[in-house]
Amino acid sequence: LKPGDVVCLILPNYLGWLFTFSLYRLGIATMSKNNLSPFSNELRPDWLISLEPHSEISEERTIRIDEDSLREINKSKLTENLSGFVDPNANAAFFSTSGTTGEFKWTSHSAQELLDLGTRPGTGDSFGEDGVLSLLNFGSSWVNRHTINCLIFGRTYFNCMFMNYKIAKFARSNPIRTLIGSPVQISAFLDILQQTGTELPNLKTVIMGGSAPSEKLIERLKSRLDVTVFNAYGSSEAGNICIEEISDSNIDGFSNIQKDVTLQIVDDNNQPLPPMSVGHIRYHRPGMATSYFNNPLATAEHFKDGFFYPGDLGYLDHAGRLVLQGRSNEVINLGGVKINPELIDAIAIAQPGVLDCAAFSASNEKGIEELAIALVVGDGFNKESFEAAMKQQSPYPLRKALLVEQIPRNENGKIQRNLLAKG
Repeated sequence: LKPGDVVCLILPNYLGWLFTFSLYRLGIATMSKNNLSPFSNELRPDWLISLEPHSEISEERTIRIDEDSLREINKSKLTENLSGFVDPNANAAFFSTSGTTGEFKWTSHSAQELLDLGTRPGTGDSFGEDGVLSLLNFGSSWVNRHTINCLIFGRTYFNCMFMNYKIAKFARSNPIRTLIGSPVQISAFLDILQQTGTELPNLKTVIMGGSAPSEKLIERLKSRLDVTVFNAYGSSEAGNICIEEISDSNIDGFSNIQKDVTLQIVDDNNQPLPPMSVGHIRYHRPGMATSYFNNPLATAEHFKDGFFYPGDLGYLDHAGRLVLQGRSNEVINLGGVKINPELIDAIAIAQPGVLDCAAFSASNEKGIEELAIALVVGDGFNKESFEAAMKQQSPYPLRKALLVEQIPRNENGKIQRNLLAKG
């Protein structure tokens, strides 16, 4: 391996951390994946470091990590005088991003940009206490920023992705005061605490990001843990741009917008809209990504006039508070009637026995698009009661409810509604 190479890591977090920073010290760029899914055409690595082979990377370009290879590494002598990235403009890291469509794109960060990212104030710095446990993938920009930040300022950063009884024991035996994760991960974490009977008296703050948490999840959190709950909003391209404490009166609005962020609501012609007008969200902050790697079409769609367009809809109220209204590229169009699927999700997840769900459009036998929903259910679910509740509470008629083992999500935890629509 040599400077200028791109190395993909498909490793557990504890190994991913060690290998990533070792490669940084060698001046080698990294990218990270959670699984053996195909690589995108825009970015294919020169090397793979993984526990398993990948069908798209040759054996000669794969470094398999097993007990034998780890023994060889531990026996080897330490390399001295590591130069790191000699050129601050050299590619150092690639972070994946996918919105909610499942279409992967990559942002490229130079060595200097990676350092700037690590020293930039973040969400957990201001609203969580030291002793942060993240459930997010190490390869995400959010986690990478935190780990670099902790290295620079001499703090311990805890990161874990396995979801079994061990994580409850880990959280109980370490000084964890702040927990970060997606709503799905936080829900699984609560399940394990309940199954193991684990109490976490030292945990004070829970910060969720990636998608809006449901009221049911908020109720579970506050009934199980004595914590303050925050919802963070942002993107891989620009980091978290705002955060808000979740209360009974506020679950989807944000008033604490980061000081270095310029945020606007614009119409289809990119013209700013007045307060209370729903439109496209766009924002700018120093040091954010300004393009996608080798993807000019996606770059032209999402980066305009110095702003990043995440694909979200929302409005600013008269107090300057941002209120989300779904995603422009996820709107379900049923014969000209446009539906925000997250609205249907929120109603469905609140019903007894529903553990996870995703609304989507499906063609009936006449080829007409109708509203459908996929459900993961548990104890207490009754289909007749569910359908009656949806008929009463949903502003749009639900034509089909499918029971599935799991909701399809991409590596970043985003729902892949397009796969549900394809059947």
